[in-house]
Amino acid sequence: MPLNEKTAATQIDELNLSQLNLISAVDKAENSEWEVSYEHGGRVVQIRCEALPKYSVPHGLDNDVSAALINLFMDSGMPEDGRFTISATALLRLCGWHNTGHYHATLKTSLERLHTSSYTVSGGWRDHPRGRWTHAKFHFIESLQFTTAGSGQFDERTVIKGRLADALIESLRGGYVKPLDSEFMLSLSRPRTRVLYRILDGARYDPENLEQYRDQYEVGLLAWAEQCRIPNSVPGNVRRALSGPHEELVERGYLRSVTISGRGKQQRIRYEFNENFIQVNPALLQRLQGYGIADGVARRLSNELGSAALHAHMDRFDWLVRTGVLVVKKSRAAALMHLIQHPDEYPYPLQAPEKAEKAPAKAKAARNPEPLLEPPSVAQEFAKLSVEEAAERGISRLGFHFRQDLSPLLLDQLRQAFLDGRLSPAAVLEDAMAAVARMKKAEFLEALREKLELRH
Repeated sequence: MPLNEKTAATQIDELNLSQLNLISAVDKAENSEWEVSYEHGGRVVQIRCEALPKYSVPHGLDNDVSAALINLFMDSGMPEDGRFTISATALLRLCGWHNTGHYHATLKTSLERLHTSSYTVSGGWRDHPRGRWTHAKFHFIESLQFTTAGSGQFDERTVIKGRLADALIESLRGGYVKPLDSEFMLSLSRPRTRVLYRILDGARYDPENLEQYRDQYEVGLLAWAEQCRIPNSVPGNVRRALSGPHEELVERGYLRSVTISGRGKQQRIRYEFNENFIQVNPALLQRLQGYGIADGVARRLSNELGSAALHAHMDRFDWLVRTGVLVVKKSRAAALMHLIQHPDEYPYPLQAPEKAEKAPAKAKAARNPEPLLEPPSVAQEFAKLSVEEAAERGISRLGFHFRQDLSPLLLDQLRQAFLDGRLSPAAVLEDAMAAVARMKKAEFLEALREKLELRH
């Protein structure tokens, strides 16, 4: 399946998911449970997955959906309750899938599978802030609601609400993360190749020092098959199952080489990673993207300038904005990029940014190629968007302010009203924020239902 050109890149991946690998690296799965037990670093790790027989265990394309939901969570500001609201069409784009009836059905099944399958991890779930290994039991999606067409299937109007697992939320917010090049991942041709890439990318990292990652990784062939959840213990079959993904990952430049040595069940597999495949510190990547810097640009900057220099540029930019020397007109991304590319045109802080108390009384304004204005209003922000983009942003922002107050049905109707032009997303959002500020959420919701002709 080719990558959808409108896919949004995932900034971050959660390391427990990739290192433990909770999604089978197979295109199709028939089993409804699996269980593994192994020793690692003096610990006994036990992992069990139980799924409903009608869905089978999470596998293949479920990898794309789980990565997309993490992307959505990060882009939403990592809400403490882990709740998300998104239309099916927007989630399809995050998954890199095309907006067709086939993929609407696939998305619905995948969400149901991730919601109903249960995981139990003993001694292997990393509590990164405390440096401990813990026990965790969860569903990837703990709660799930959505609207459907009369047939019960997803369609263009479907709106999805859900909540991620507490263990996953805590780990993401606790910083047990790494960069994930989802644009690259989703461009890989087969689901099993995308899963293998994600597992390998997680295996590179030292759990106790995330700044360190391996240039090579070696493991027993059958142990690796178990790690990838490939349900076959015959070495020849395992090698055949992995050969296609190996070839593609080497051809695409992620792996330098794959070497399998030994005989029979004693065979070992050795991966050598390509040093030129750019890895970016997740904290740096997240900070750059907070200014609106695109994922690909962030990786290029990291490779060219290094982490320390980029953090220094951003600290300097923040000080200039905070002290009023620099006022951003169009976008923070453009202003920051200009500073990075033309550092000599901007004044340096008189002292360290964290110690600066006030702006210099007569600070010389930085030379900027364009006049500078105040940040755009909500109306100006939405004016730059297409009708569909405005509708998606509208329901997403409303979902943030009214997490448990807006039902999927109301969001479905509201999104359609935005698309039809019956309501303005910017106007509704401004009314919503005003209602929150005045503590009149109930009145706003009642008025909104009346506009949509939805009565209790």
